[in-house]
Amino acid sequence: MKKKLWMIFGPVIVAIAALLILLWAPINFKTVTPQKVRQAATSLDVRVLKGESVKNAAEKENYIPIIGSSELSRMDPFHPSSMAQKYHWKNKPFLQGNPGTASLTQAMNVGGMTNLKGNKAVFIISPQWFTKSGVPSDAFKYFLSPLQLTGFILNSSNGDKAMNKYIANRMLDLDVDKGPIEDGALKRISEGKEITSFQRFYIKNFARSSLQSQDDLFGSISMNDHEKAIDRAASQLPDKYDYKDLNKLATKLAAKHSSDNDLQIGNSFYKKELKKRIVRYKNAHRHVTYTHSPEYNDFQALLYMFAQNKTEVMFVIQPVNPHWVKYTGMPMSTITNFDTKIKYQLRSQGFNNIVDLSHVKNPNYIAEDTIHMGWRGWLMLDHHLKGFYKDKKANPKDTQYKMDSYFLTDTWANNTKFSNNK
Repeated sequence: MKKKLWMIFGPVIVAIAALLILLWAPINFKTVTPQKVRQAATSLDVRVLKGESVKNAAEKENYIPIIGSSELSRMDPFHPSSMAQKYHWKNKPFLQGNPGTASLTQAMNVGGMTNLKGNKAVFIISPQWFTKSGVPSDAFKYFLSPLQLTGFILNSSNGDKAMNKYIANRMLDLDVDKGPIEDGALKRISEGKEITSFQRFYIKNFARSSLQSQDDLFGSISMNDHEKAIDRAASQLPDKYDYKDLNKLATKLAAKHSSDNDLQIGNSFYKKELKKRIVRYKNAHRHVTYTHSPEYNDFQALLYMFAQNKTEVMFVIQPVNPHWVKYTGMPMSTITNFDTKIKYQLRSQGFNNIVDLSHVKNPNYIAEDTIHMGWRGWLMLDHHLKGFYKDKKANPKDTQYKMDSYFLTDTWANNTKFSNNK
């Protein structure tokens, strides 16, 4: 009888035991090959975003991260990944972002990129993140990485105390629940206390160790593969880089692919997302504002992470489709005021490399849909990236940041008295 039971359950027990050994044994799994890194660079796979091993491997090679949200999936010929491939940029973009990611998710992401220290990064800011309610709890919880959370908890005795308290409080406010020990540690951090020795021992040797093994083993298996899409996009570009010629081509392709509407919105997006309900958006955004939002505090947490890593960052203020702005009745002051406030927060702390695409002389075809860069918008950004990508190492002179915890306060989140003189 015992033999029969073993025949039935033995293989299952052995498999479970083997998996537990793999997850908790102190073994370094080297599964992230250069080929995997190349695929991950354009995959936009959520496991890459929530993991650490692939991104840290990319930092050892010729990649500079572009961190943002859903605009990164607009892979037309002028997308930075297409341009970098066609014109043989020394360093290539490593895309990090998904629809629904915003400042706090990306703060945790940057905090987990240990090899980013002393290097460069690009960060794309979307005005629509900065709503009165801030990041939705469900969206944040979906993208929250347990691995990055454990890293934050273990590093909470270092760095800026005000920032650590703020992030821990935000986790608790957004109802993050990753286990009683992790929750208890977050509670202590939110109160300005050190985590207990037991919490540190458990999180370091059990929780984080297991999560790291999972990331090493499964973080780069069967990723999304956009390499062929990038190949097709790059093949439409001329062999010689000439900005004026590329601008004409971008206008031509944009006109062709947005012919179904007079809002300069891509045909596929318009047909799928807007056509049947376009009337309801007429003058629907007359009272939208982007200057009162807890997102400004979350954005400050992100800036702290960059500052701790001594990362030289190019910030890109993403454009909003001007035809969509007019159709929905959004006041241009909404964009202007946001633009002024976010640049004040950046410049007053030493983040001076800002590419502002929210106000350009000729905004035609700058966005591919309502609120995301595309076509000429990508090309304008590429013009700045081309030089920035020549060297991935940060210039120490450009990382002398002066962080101010005022930007973590409710007062700043709702402040409308700011200047763009700094």
